[in-house]
Amino acid sequence: MHREEIEQFAFLYLCGPRDRRLLSGREKMTFSDFERLVYMTGFLGLVHFNLKMWNQYSVQFRKQLERLERSREMRTAPLHSSEYEEEICRQEQWVAEFCSNAPDRSAREYLRKVVDRV
Repeated sequence: MHREEIEQFAFLYLCGPRDRRLLSGREKMTFSDFERLVYMTGFLGLVHFNLKMWNQYSVQFRKQLERLERSREMRTAPLHSSEYEEEICRQEQWVAEFCSNAPDRSAREYLRKVVDRV
């Protein structure tokens, strides 16, 4: 088994049923889902699976990614503190929801330990 497959298996074990449906193609993934799942795989240190997701979905979300890149390039000033705080809150919400959607108690406990280390 390759590293990306091991990481994918681990992620699928930890994630909730909706994320499994998204990643299996049984439910249509939105750009917001993609952002959240990419963040979560990075947060959990699943680098190889993160890259696999980028390779698999970046073409599908090319237009949104290009728009995001253009808006960042056009920005001359750094993020305003309120914008930065909003982004941090959004990411914290993703982590909390991911942990609460874990399929069982042992997965939730494992995720709690990971979050506590960060």
